[in-house]
Amino acid sequence: MNKIFACCALLLPLLTACGGGEKATVCVEKEQPYMASRNNPQLKVPDGMTQPNRAEALAIPEPTAGRHSGTGCLDEPPSYFRSSGTTARTPEEVVASWAQAWANREADAVVALYSGSFTAPTDSAGSSAWLEQRREQVATGPVPDPVVEGLRVEPDGADKRVVRFVQKFGTNSLRKELTLVREGASWRIVSEKVADVK
Repeated sequence: MNKIFACCALLLPLLTACGGGEKATVCVEKEQPYMASRNNPQLKVPDGMTQPNRAEALAIPEPTAGRHSGTGCLDEPPSYFRSSGTTARTPEEVVASWAQAWANREADAVVALYSGSFTAPTDSAGSSAWLEQRREQVATGPVPDPVVEGLRVEPDGADKRVVRFVQKFGTNSLRKELTLVREGASWRIVSEKVADVK
């Protein structure tokens, strides 16, 4: 019996160091393969070729204050939805990914959810210019709620869906409509419009 108590007394400090207390020390497993993970440099696309789809890759966050504990481990995991946009199996997942990435100011992840055949909502701006404006808006503009409200999905043929919802920016609400098409195993945004502003 005394041996059991002695064993527990020795293990107690170790257990509290691995998440038992409010200011717990981050456990580091130095031999794990993920500790050597690195982001690959961006691919150089030859002239005449289209840009590859990099949205399926999970980017490894840089070691910045607040994200890393100084031990090499992440204090919090990267956003799951940031990389799931192209592998999302339903239009609802795409919209959830889009909203979450925007709320996290992940501009590349938001733009990656738009189709190559995206049509800008106004004639004055081409699709490329509009998407660049969206990228800047996500990176520096007002931050919306990470979850949309009143999501409704309506089929428009076998491979097309019209999604309507409300996106909130603080006290302002935008009623939006996204049209998504199936591209391979995922859904992409081909048009976007604001139906109402409140």
